[in-house]
Amino acid sequence: MTLSVATPIATPEHFPVDWDPPEMEGLFWWWDQMHHPHPVTPITFSLDGPAFSEGIGRVARAFHMPFKKYHVARFNTYLYYGNEPNPLNAEQLAELNKQMEAEMAQRAPRVLQDWENIYLPEVQALNTRLREFAYDEAAADFLEEVAAIRARQWELHMLAVLPAMGSAFMFADTYESIFGAANNEHYGMLQGFPNKSVEAGQALYDLAQDIKDQPEVAAVIRETPVERVFPELDRSPTGAAVAQRLRAYLDEYGWRSDQFELIDPSWREDPAPLFVNLRAYLEDTAIDPRAEQAKAVLERERLVAEMFERAPDQAGRNQLQMWVTVAQQYLPVQENHNFYIDQMNTVLLRLPVLECGKRLVRTGAVNKVDDAFFLTLEELQEAVPGAHADGRLLVAERRAERERWWSIVPPSTLGTKPPDDGTGNPSLERFFGVGREPSRQPRVITGYGASKGVVTGTAKVVRSLAEADKLEPGDVLVCEMTMPPWTPLFSTVSAVVADSGGVLSHCAIVAREYRIPCVVGTVNGTQRIKDGQRLTVDGAQGIVRIES
Repeated sequence: MTLSVATPIATPEHFPVDWDPPEMEGLFWWWDQMHHPHPVTPITFSLDGPAFSEGIGRVARAFHMPFKKYHVARFNTYLYYGNEPNPLNAEQLAELNKQMEAEMAQRAPRVLQDWENIYLPEVQALNTRLREFAYDEAAADFLEEVAAIRARQWELHMLAVLPAMGSAFMFADTYESIFGAANNEHYGMLQGFPNKSVEAGQALYDLAQDIKDQPEVAAVIRETPVERVFPELDRSPTGAAVAQRLRAYLDEYGWRSDQFELIDPSWREDPAPLFVNLRAYLEDTAIDPRAEQAKAVLERERLVAEMFERAPDQAGRNQLQMWVTVAQQYLPVQENHNFYIDQMNTVLLRLPVLECGKRLVRTGAVNKVDDAFFLTLEELQEAVPGAHADGRLLVAERRAERERWWSIVPPSTLGTKPPDDGTGNPSLERFFGVGREPSRQPRVITGYGASKGVVTGTAKVVRSLAEADKLEPGDVLVCEMTMPPWTPLFSTVSAVVADSGGVLSHCAIVAREYRIPCVVGTVNGTQRIKDGQRLTVDGAQGIVRIES
C-alpha cells in the first residue's frame, strides 16, 4: 500500500539513539554499511561528515536536486546519512524534478570526458598538495586546508558519479520496462571497460608471473610472514630486484586501504594486503585479468546484440541504444574516481593526522601516534600548537567506546521513513543495497542477486584483506564489503556474499566481470555464516543456503 504520511521507524533496544537536536528524529537516516561497516573514529567523522555534507550540497544545488540538505551523523560510532527534504508543494517539486532531469540529460553524455579532462586534473592536483606538503610542525595549521580539500574532493566525486549513476539507472529502468529484470542480465552490458582497478590488478598479475619464474623468490613470498617479506627479499640480489619492483608498484598503486576509515594504514605503510593479493596471483588457478576482461567484452557485445534483436520495435531500439551508450560510461567513472578519491585521497588524509600524532606523543599529550585518530579535527587544531592538555584519558574512553560497539550490527535505517511518492530511491537499493530486510530463516540468507550462477562451496568469512590469506581456490568469499584492492581475490573464489551493496556496487561489478555468482546486501551474512560451512549461492535469486 502506498504511504501517504511519514512513518516513524522503531529504534531497536540494542541501539538506543539520543536525538540531539530532537528534529533529527524526523529525518530518514540510513547506515552506509558499504563504505563504513565498522565504527568510525572521531577524526574520520569530523573530517568526512562536514566535507561530504558540504560537497554533495554544492552539487545538489547545481543539479537542482529536491532536498534541502544532506546530513551526516555518528550514532553509537556508526556513520549514517540523512536527507532533509525541501518544503515544496507538488507543483514546485515537479518543476524542480524537471530542472534536475534537464541538467542530468545535459551532463550525462559527456560524463567520462568531463571526468578525464576537467575533474581528474584537479583531483590529482589536490592529492599532490596533500602528498608533498612539508608537514613537520605546520601540520595543525594545515588542517583547515585539509578539510577544504576533502570537501572539494567530495564535490568533484559527486559531479562525476551522479550523472554516470543516473545514466545507469535510466538504462536499467528502460530495459526493465521493456523486458523485465530477470537475472539482472542487463547490467552485464555495462561491463568489460578499461579502468584503474583492472589496471592495478593486471600490473600485479604480471609481476606474479615474473616471480613464478624465480622459485626461490616465490617461496619467500608464499611462506614468509607478511611483515617479514621485504626484509627477506632484500637479503639476496634477485630478491632485492623483485622487492624494488614491488615498492615501485606500491608507489603507483599503494595509496589505498580496505575502506574509508582514516585509522587504517595504506598499503604503502603496511604492505600485508599487497602480499595477500600477490599470493592469490601466484596460485596456478589464478585468472589473468586481461583474459577476464576480454571475456567480459565478448559477453557485453553478445548481450547488447541480443537486446536489440529482442526489442519489440524501432522506438524501443532507439531508446535502448541511447541509454546503453550513455550508461556504459558508468564502470570507468565509478572505478577511476574510486582509485583517486575514495582510496588515494582518503589515505593521504592520514599524513597530517599522523604528523599531529607525532607532535602529541613528543609532548606527552597522548601515548601513541594513532591516538590522534580518536580526537576530532577541532581538538587536533587546538591541542597540537600548545600540546599542554593531557588527552590520554579521553583517547582511552573513545577507544573503549569504539571497541564496545564493534560487534553490534546497527539497524539499516533510523528516524522517520518519508511518504512513498511512488518513485523510490534507486541509489539506496541499486548502489548501497539499503531497503531489504534480512532473512529470518536460520539456514537461508537473502540479499540482492548481483551476478547469476549457482555454486556450492566452503565459506570463508573475511572482514579485511589481512584475513584473506585463509582463502583457498573455490571458496565462497563472505565479506562485509569490497573495495577495488580486493579485486584479485575474485580470481580464486567461486562466489561472493557481501553484507552491503547493491547491483551497481563495486562487489557486484567485479563479480560480473569474473562471471562468478554474487549476492550483496545481506546485512548480516558475516554474522550468521561461519568459516567452513558449506554454502549454496544463487546469484540470480539473491539466496544463500547454509547446507552444513
